Amino acid sequence: MDPDDLGLGSDLAVGDGSKGQQGKDNNKIYVTVTVKEVETKTVTQDRIVTGKPSEEVRTTATATSSISRRFERYAGLVEDYNQLLTPNDQKILGEMQTKSSRQDRLRRMYDLNGADEWLQFIKDQDDAAMPPFTKFAQEYIYNWQHPDPSDCKNRKFLVLHHNRDINGLGTVVHGTGWVLGLAMRHGRILIYDDEVSPGQNFLEPDCQASGVRSLDCIFLPLSSCSSTHHLTEDNHLKLESYWRIPLHINMSAAAVPPLFGQMLKNNFPEMHPDAMKYWWRSQAAAYMMRMNRPALERLKALRLDDVQNTAVTHSSTGELVDTKVPFPLPDGSFSMHVRHGDKGIEMELIPFRKYVDRAEEYAAMNMIMTKKTCFISTEDIGVIEEAKQIGNAWISPNTTSNPNWTWIWSNIPRINGGPVEQLNKFGNRTDMTIKWMLQMFFAIEAPHILGTRGSGWNRMIDELRCIWVDCRGSYMEVGPFEDWVHYNF
Repeated sequence: MDPDDLGLGSDLAVGDGSKGQQGKDNNKIYVTVTVKEVETKTVTQDRIVTGKPSEEVRTTATATSSISRRFERYAGLVEDYNQLLTPNDQKILGEMQTKSSRQDRLRRMYDLNGADEWLQFIKDQDDAAMPPFTKFAQEYIYNWQHPDPSDCKNRKFLVLHHNRDINGLGTVVHGTGWVLGLAMRHGRILIYDDEVSPGQNFLEPDCQASGVRSLDCIFLPLSSCSSTHHLTEDNHLKLESYWRIPLHINMSAAAVPPLFGQMLKNNFPEMHPDAMKYWWRSQAAAYMMRMNRPALERLKALRLDDVQNTAVTHSSTGELVDTKVPFPLPDGSFSMHVRHGDKGIEMELIPFRKYVDRAEEYAAMNMIMTKKTCFISTEDIGVIEEAKQIGNAWISPNTTSNPNWTWIWSNIPRINGGPVEQLNKFGNRTDMTIKWMLQMFFAIEAPHILGTRGSGWNRMIDELRCIWVDCRGSYMEVGPFEDWVHYNF
């Protein structure tokens, strides 16, 4: 018999979809435990709720058990360990420091200077922490795109023109990434059209001393060759956009450069073409988005600015309190990019609460290796306000590493709309784009990512953390499968 049929819905219903009992003491947890096949009884346990309870916990586990036990007998102890320490214990504690190679790597990422350091940064990573052949792919792409400048006159080019201002940065990067694969497939170097460059709307007209308004303002140069200095009448093809490809060179946007595709097939014969596509998009995005030193210095200054960033948590009595923003985010932490705004025309907009419930479930099931610290990025200020109301969203706080969430966000301008509205409203475009990149760097500091790949920005978070930082953490999809499975750009 279903406990709900007896009116005994469980507040410990990790995924059975049942709702908490109505009209009961709000300072108790009501746990339905199956004693016999058709008999149930309800026990209570004190708790403090600091956030608004979820309407429905959407997971797949069951809350019922065939064993009746006194829960408090097995609870962890709250102790003052200082009173129990020996002199030798005190000595050990004084000498001990926590060490994390992941934290060291994140700090190093913010200080990279130039293409050689970026490439060495990738080469120094553990192979098991990144997608296969990443080190080879990143060096190969760089060498392909960067012949000696004196040899540029002997090369052939694919020249990419700016498309539309309404495209977000994710579309620009992913669209350019697949055109990079197209260029490599046809033995050409991809370069930007210096007169009207892709993504120029994200930057100020005078962002470079050369007067060229391109993504090279904040990222390392796409190529050592340029449309200004190295084009002749017969050595290039010009593309007006990502999807207006001349018929005689047309190929699917899902295609992978042949060398890389065959490498993957040779070593992973069962690898699905969609996985190969995701692999290539990750490699292309990570190559294109290596930030140059001036932009990265500005980004790091923003990251370390206590006024620029905020962290809050809840006290044991449920009060919202400020806390220090850690640098970098601690091991075991989370990040969530909640894409709202104009994206509703392309995909289902996922409520923030669904992200939180998914993270809570994961933290409960992985309590030793998770920490309920989470960076939030979003254009929707309502998401930030909602986060402030959520302390512990789980029904049993003693199943997670720490009871209450610490929420972190950057104090950047927000409009719950698209990139055009935001760029038009918020002043200096180059600085605003660097602040968006701050959101990206903040997000990939966390090993556990929640998002929906229907958003190009969410895909870039997953791609860059896999190539630059560590791909062994979890990516948790909260959106419908249909919204992203055959994504275009």
